[in-house]
Amino acid sequence: MTEAPPKPAPKSMFRNPDYRKIFVSVGASQIGLQVAYFSISIIAVVVLDLSESQIGVLYAMDQIALVMFGLLVGVWVDRLRDKPIIVTSEILRAVVMVSVPVAWALDALATWHVFAAMFLLGLTSVFFDVAQSSYVPRLIDNKRLASGNSRIQGIRSASDTGGPLAAGPLVSLLTAPVAIVVAVVSFAVSAFSVARIQYREEEPERPEKPHLGAEVVQGVKFIFRDSMLRSILLVSAWCNLSVGAFQAMLMVFLIREADQSSEVAGFVLAGSGVGGVLGAMLVGRISKKAGVGPTAIAALALSGPGMAIVAASGPGWGAAVAFVGQVVYVAAIVVFNVNVISYRQAVTPDDMQGRVGATQRVICWAGLAVGSIVGGFTGDLFSARTALLIAAAMLFAGSLPLLRTPLRKLKEIPEEGALAS
Repeated sequence: MTEAPPKPAPKSMFRNPDYRKIFVSVGASQIGLQVAYFSISIIAVVVLDLSESQIGVLYAMDQIALVMFGLLVGVWVDRLRDKPIIVTSEILRAVVMVSVPVAWALDALATWHVFAAMFLLGLTSVFFDVAQSSYVPRLIDNKRLASGNSRIQGIRSASDTGGPLAAGPLVSLLTAPVAIVVAVVSFAVSAFSVARIQYREEEPERPEKPHLGAEVVQGVKFIFRDSMLRSILLVSAWCNLSVGAFQAMLMVFLIREADQSSEVAGFVLAGSGVGGVLGAMLVGRISKKAGVGPTAIAALALSGPGMAIVAASGPGWGAAVAFVGQVVYVAAIVVFNVNVISYRQAVTPDDMQGRVGATQRVICWAGLAVGSIVGGFTGDLFSARTALLIAAAMLFAGSLPLLRTPLRKLKEIPEEGALAS
């Protein structure tokens, strides 16, 4: 077995030039995604006038792509070098999104095109997310893994703020299809940044007789045979049911029921970014004092009430209430995610990061897909507000089973080479 190249020596995150480049890549990519998702949402609600159930299925297309191909992507990521996968996925995302304004300019933009674009955006995002998650532990050691992940989550969240804030005025000024060009440029910046990373990955060792099914099963077995990873996975999947319903009906609620404009809806969605930055700033300090596990559980319990605040908002100045709810909900989710993802990465061998990460994503994103569809039909039957309130109750309930798991006693992320208990 060939020996992997040593990870860069521990030092300040931003003194590591390769880490800076992956940091910039994630930020640019996230801005692109936020602008793309916001613009497609406006196209679905305002331009194409889709029903609540159709919008729920539209949001699910993104997640269905991951569920269908995620496990296979995990195997491919472990067989190949991460850097080329990240660069290629960003280029393909740009190509997919540029097709929307082109179709609009030709007066050929149809419902099927938007559904296809969302599916392909999700498929290319699978490759980016799995490879990027596998790449970070190669660039930094476990002592700085939680810190590195919190900073990456912070830039994701800062981009979540900038994306919707910019998208609202852009959509009003340029129309939603043209605003998508900003997403295309963001994906290009992300690809260029990763292409400049100097760290040289060794070619992963491949089995003499590759067996796709067996390699997939190895990743699934690894995550299910460990009690902590299994509990985190199942709870995360349950919570993603609620997150999927919430995300699918949020724009419908803001525009059709709370009677907000696209600019104001962008302001409310920007609360996600503010909450994400806040969560990323606080997670290290709180976890150090209270412990990684207890902090994660408390944060998850707080996220549900944050959702409920959004659902309780109304027209006009109610947007400020919804903004506060978004901040609370997302800040809490970020704290939970940073801690549990850092734990999973720390206890997973480098040569299985892709498969284990993909297994986590496939099961959790299946929850998102189902939640989006169910949320859409709930909005059709009752109202978008009702769907949001049900989602909030489900998210809070998800924290309760974790109180009976070893996570409640986990004080810190294991050192390099440690195994899950």
